[in-house]
Amino acid sequence: MVAGERLIGRERGGCAFSKPVSPRDQFLIILVTKSRQPFLIRILAWFAALASVGMYLSIVLAILDIGPHIIGGERVTREEWLRIAAPLVAAIGVLMACISYGFATEKAWSRHVVIAMFALIVVYASILGALNLIHRAIMWRAIINGTLFGGASVWYFYFKPNVAAYFRELANR
Repeated sequence: MVAGERLIGRERGGCAFSKPVSPRDQFLIILVTKSRQPFLIRILAWFAALASVGMYLSIVLAILDIGPHIIGGERVTREEWLRIAAPLVAAIGVLMACISYGFATEKAWSRHVVIAMFALIVVYASILGALNLIHRAIMWRAIINGTLFGGASVWYFYFKPNVAAYFRELANR
């Protein structure tokens, strides 16, 4: 379609498609209709980008001692949060940025990073729990949440037929 053309349909009347389509709108129409990327992955790309920014913002707020410091639903001191949670939050922030970039640019490796992120949460909680650096309740909460969300991600990215086919196609490019 060229700028100034009309979409096939009503020639006049109140139809939204009876007006000329701007070049910007043409780009958006092509972007939305030509994309093979599953819709949820487009949303997850934005979510991951915002989550990455939020991770680093939480570290800055903790350094500046603004707001409460909470790990696993329990209040902790600023120093505990910076010593225990901040390294994991920083690592997840990097992984979230990689996930967002990978999804947005349609990289086949991006689904592996999602699984690595949940595995990191489980391993980190297990190590800190084994060293008695965190309460057992916090450790088990992180392990259970990481396992459940990781398992759901494995199903979505590797076993859901349309998503698995999408990533196989990306790998074959």
